[in-house]
Amino acid sequence: MRLGAQFLPEKFDEYIASVQMAEQAGYEFAWLVDSQILWQDVYVYLTHGLRATERITFGTAVTNPVTRHVTVTASFFATLAALHPGRVALGIGRGDSSVRTMGLPPARTAQLEQYVRSLRALLTAGAIKVGDADVHLRWLHRDPGIPIMMSGTGPRNLRNAGALADRVMLYVGVNPEAVQWALGHVHEGARAAGRDPSEVKVSILTAMHVSDDRDAAAVACRWAPAACANHIADMARHNPDHEMPDVMMRLLRAREAYDYYGGHLDSGAEHTAYLTTDLVDDFALAGPAGHCLAKLEALAQIGVDEVSVAYNNGAYQQMERVGSEIVPALASLTPAQ
Repeated sequence: MRLGAQFLPEKFDEYIASVQMAEQAGYEFAWLVDSQILWQDVYVYLTHGLRATERITFGTAVTNPVTRHVTVTASFFATLAALHPGRVALGIGRGDSSVRTMGLPPARTAQLEQYVRSLRALLTAGAIKVGDADVHLRWLHRDPGIPIMMSGTGPRNLRNAGALADRVMLYVGVNPEAVQWALGHVHEGARAAGRDPSEVKVSILTAMHVSDDRDAAAVACRWAPAACANHIADMARHNPDHEMPDVMMRLLRAREAYDYYGGHLDSGAEHTAYLTTDLVDDFALAGPAGHCLAKLEALAQIGVDEVSVAYNNGAYQQMERVGSEIVPALASLTPAQ
């Protein structure tokens, strides 16, 4: 199993020092949020993060089809991959804070599907239709080998990811029951598309805070279930036959109003105060190293390839502790096929 870190495009010098620390500590991915109103431009931060490190893979978690035209996204990532071969991943989803803060709805599943298909064509030196025009990247002559990651919470988007993506990033918490529910949809989508489900790598977006004080660790991770509850609520509205496990419904029943401008992805925001240690435990890795490792082992046993933990800007001591107490043990956790 591999460990990824997620970062926010803000406080540039702190960000650079943070991604360097993540690489030093043994994290293998650096995923960055694309949300142009709440934070600074992710393209700038990705570019400088790659230049400031040597090994770690950088990607968006996630960009979207609403604010980024498909040709712009393809050209940017292909350019980065040419400059940093093997170290770039393209993460995409329907859009959350990047579009909701403008009063716009996230992309529909069919729109996201067409966008990803067009991305794949452009990134493999192919052509797409844009209106009446046949479009290709004139300067791109070979496939730069950029894996596409799709994020998902609901059944339709998870099946879509299983059919189209190289990697899927689940946002359903860390309870194995919830993860297996999501994986069932991913695998169904893969099989329907004629793919072997084992070809699709699996990541989980979550929070992690290693501490001997479980309650304090849970407080530090409250952003994760608070934000995830929004996705679950939106999914439940549009998928009445979702058959979510009770561990997800329990969060939905406890959910309170969420304020993007009042502290999106911030565990100290007022809208996270309702979250108890027990609620957080199903949606984050919070507590002593042994507790976190037991949960990571359970996730590896059901096929999780990467756990992507957020948000690590300025979390130098935490990343150092993870590097010494968590990362060495991950080498022995082989994801089930």
